[in-house]
Amino acid sequence: MPHHTEFYPMPMFPTLSVLDIGVSASWYTEQVGFSRVFAIPGTGGEVALEHLRWNKYADLLLVPETSAPYPVQAKGKGISLSFLAQTETIDDMAARLEANGVEIAEGPVNRPWNTRDIVIIDPDGFRLIFFEPIDISRTFEDVIEQSSGQR
Repeated sequence: MPHHTEFYPMPMFPTLSVLDIGVSASWYTEQVGFSRVFAIPGTGGEVALEHLRWNKYADLLLVPETSAPYPVQAKGKGISLSFLAQTETIDDMAARLEANGVEIAEGPVNRPWNTRDIVIIDPDGFRLIFFEPIDISRTFEDVIEQSSGQR
């Protein structure tokens, strides 16, 4: 079974309340590269939930803002969703996203914690970070020492 339709207990997943679930689902799938797993119809035929997948164990649920199980405050304030770029380099991903009309808010940029990142903003203002490790031979301790200035 392809990874985008495999069903498994999800150890963690964010749920985003969005203004227009159709616009958001299309942006995530057609412009960014997420896969659609399934959609649940609402009582009036509209989509009540859209289940998307970046990679295995990197699932994302979208719900219409009107049906969110909690009061909606400022969109995405203080929240970033981070995804490992497993199938392409960050530079290739940035070029693909720009070709698909996605604005890169930041990057590609190398971070002190040994990742190369790009930052994009979804149609509702949620911040997504895609990253790749820079040097996989470096130990966790080396990265922490260097990024904290202890060298």
